[in-house]
Amino acid sequence: MDFTYLEIKNAEKKAREISKLTDWYVLASDGGVDIPGLGRKWDILRNQRIVGENKTDIEKAERLLSLMKGLKGEKRKAIYRLALALAKNGNLIWSIEQIIDKGYITEKLPDRAIPEYRWMGHLWYYPQYQRVFNKLNEKEKEKTRKQAVEITKNLRIAIKKIYLSEGVAS
Repeated sequence: MDFTYLEIKNAEKKAREISKLTDWYVLASDGGVDIPGLGRKWDILRNQRIVGENKTDIEKAERLLSLMKGLKGEKRKAIYRLALALAKNGNLIWSIEQIIDKGYITEKLPDRAIPEYRWMGHLWYYPQYQRVFNKLNEKEKEKTRKQAVEITKNLRIAIKKIYLSEGVAS
């Protein structure tokens, strides 16, 4: 199954459907964490269901670590994919999908003090810092966010083209 294709299709459908309800432009997204090493045990579009939607952050983290038990090295690679779609009046105008973060899932929790709703950041390990995302300082976090710069740049270009095509001053 090509999850990449499904993510962009989901974002496009959301944007088209919501834009039917307004005269405004609608920007919708869909994305998720892909862990190829888990194969069929993991579904990028349903990862919250796999770890337990109504579970605590600790339970979700422990469930993912349990699923990954025995996996080493590249099998622990994690990729965050994001799809964006822009629509107006039910018509798709623009869409894109990109990888915006790469890391590894750690083999164990660094501690049980997970910031609320940040359980994945407590497992997302960056080898260059030898820490998980939640333990990075602000400067290190900013460097990891630079992976998302390209998708932001592409969105700005798309919006500028739309404004220029509508005769709005740039």
